[in-house]
This record gives sequence, structure tokens and C-alpha cells, in this order.
Amino acid sequence: MATLSDVADPILVPLADNPAGGRKPLDWSLALWGDNNPWFTAEQWHTFYMDAAQADYRTWDPVGQDQELIYLAQVEGEVVGAIALVDFDDVEEFREFKPWVAAFIVDPERRGEGIGSAMLASVENKAREFGIAQLYLWTEDQKDFYLKRGYSLVTHRDYPEKSIDVLTKKI
Repeated sequence: MATLSDVADPILVPLADNPAGGRKPLDWSLALWGDNNPWFTAEQWHTFYMDAAQADYRTWDPVGQDQELIYLAQVEGEVVGAIALVDFDDVEEFREFKPWVAAFIVDPERRGEGIGSAMLASVENKAREFGIAQLYLWTEDQKDFYLKRGYSLVTHRDYPEKSIDVLTKKI
């Protein structure tokens, strides 16, 4: 089976171009995070996907608000993941940083095939095309994955509900 890393130009499709294709990554996200995220409810996941399905993917406004772009990763026409570029963060204390890579999910049955690495590189390229020079993200348990891909740790935070690492990368 081909992976994104086997494809010369990984295919990231705006959710607006394939709204129905967002169903699988939304389900994977809800299964993984669902209501376990103290800053983002299952209902908000649905709203996030609906808003991104109607977003304008042609430009990025560096001072814009509520920009939510979800890209679907496709291999041979099959949706195998999703990754978002957003201008806000779920954690209030980090809202000064932007933009963010968010809602990054790979089909659980396809993890370990290089799909996530290719998706991350592709969304970084899209961000560069928008004139974005630096990205942020947070993770609960994948810090090493991002460090290996050039991200650096901004801070670690322990909250009552969970611990997160905030990372950044100049692109």
C-alpha cells in the first residue's frame, strides 16, 4: 500500500473541497480526544469541522481571527489523516502565540507508515506559502516526534486535567 512518503507531492486537500471526507478524521479525533480535552468538547469538534468546511483556503490573514483550515491527507483517494492550521489556541494562556498546527490525526491503522511526517511537512509548506514564518503546537505525548522534525520546546505545563508540551518551529 502506498504511503504519503511514497508520493512525490503529498496530497493535502482543503476540507472545503471534500467536506464528506472529514467524517473519518473527525471520528478518529473524537475517539482519541473526545471530551477528554478540558479545553475543547466533542460538540466543539463538530463545529470546528463544520466551520473549516466553509473556510477560505486561498489566503491567510496574519492578524485575522477565527481562521480554521483543516486539510485532509489522501493516499490514492483514501482519507488517511487530517491536520489543521489555526490562528488561536485552546489553552487561554498561549493565545499570544500563533498560528498553530492543530487537530493532527492519522488513521490509527496507518500510523507508523510515515504519513504523519509527510502531513506535517506539507502543512509547513502551505504555511510558508501563506507567508507564515513560525508555527506553534502542543502535544500531550508526542514531543519526541516533533523534536525530531525540527520543533523546539517552548514550555511544559502541568494542568489538573493533563500535561502538555508547547513547541515551535521557524519554517
